[in-house]
Amino acid sequence: MKTFLCIGAHPDDIEFSCTATAYRLIQQGYKGRFVIMTNGENGFKADHVPREERVAIRKEEQMEVARLMGIDDVILLDYQDGFLQYTEELRRQITTIIKDHRPQIVFSFDPANQEFDDINLFHRDHRVAAQVVFDACFAAKNLWMYPGDSHRVSQLYFYGSNKPNHYEDITDLIDQKMEWLTCHKSQFPDVTKLERFIKDELSSGHPVYRYSEAFRVMPIRQIT
Repeated sequence: MKTFLCIGAHPDDIEFSCTATAYRLIQQGYKGRFVIMTNGENGFKADHVPREERVAIRKEEQMEVARLMGIDDVILLDYQDGFLQYTEELRRQITTIIKDHRPQIVFSFDPANQEFDDINLFHRDHRVAAQVVFDACFAAKNLWMYPGDSHRVSQLYFYGSNKPNHYEDITDLIDQKMEWLTCHKSQFPDVTKLERFIKDELSSGHPVYRYSEAFRVMPIRQIT
């Protein structure tokens, strides 16, 4: 079966970046999975909510998006929001997930985008997640670095890229994308402001498509 992984540092990273493209793959017969590295509890907008409750709410919001999209497998790694570190344990976890689920396509932050011109896009969790996924894709195709059969991902779809080379027309899915994003109610008290950002800025980069998702697509070649 054809499969893909959407990997984010937090609940809602995937919704901002690639849900419409992922949903189209599901319609084409792919099986999709989400991997979320942190609990996202420190992005919570309401005051005076205990950490355990914030974690539970953010997880449930992510699970609701998965249910709406037809994703039946969400892997939550439970790292602390805002404190993600590149460790050998994290690289091993992501490599093992790739070897176990054997995706043809992996969606992730772009590790090549190091412009540091947007404090929301380039904070540490996002940078660490991007580098770990990149390195895990290399490690997964190696037979000896980690246990399990090797697996070569065919394509990496990097989102949050400053050099996109591929755009997906999501004009017909923009309302669904907004529905998935607004499942994260703890994050977005002002839905009107969010919708303006998504439609007028984030999804408006293509000269022809009214709304699009932008990626730097990188094939992974097997040279030897």
